[in-house]
Amino acid sequence: MLYNRQMDRVDILIDGSNFYYLALKKLGLRATDFDFEKFANFLADGRTIAEKGKRFYTGTVREKEGDIRTKKAMAEQTSLFTFLDKNHWESKKKDRIYWIFYP
Repeated sequence: MLYNRQMDRVDILIDGSNFYYLALKKLGLRATDFDFEKFANFLADGRTIAEKGKRFYTGTVREKEGDIRTKKAMAEQTSLFTFLDKNHWESKKKDRIYWIFYP
């Protein structure tokens, strides 16, 4: 039996916080400007991405009353979650991050 790489299925799991600080921030990109689909296909390298196999894990931003930066961060994160949902990514959110600053 011949091995067929295209029959392999993979899951793509992204740690949102590390991805932001180790990649996006260094590249000067906002998360909503990054092509997650192209990146997932690059990582899959010709293999099939499993159904519900694209997951983005992150903490959620909490708004601090009267703090404009946290309000902006919440809006950016909501935009990101909406973008990911539209592109069939599963967003796994933890209620433990109080603020994230997206440029």
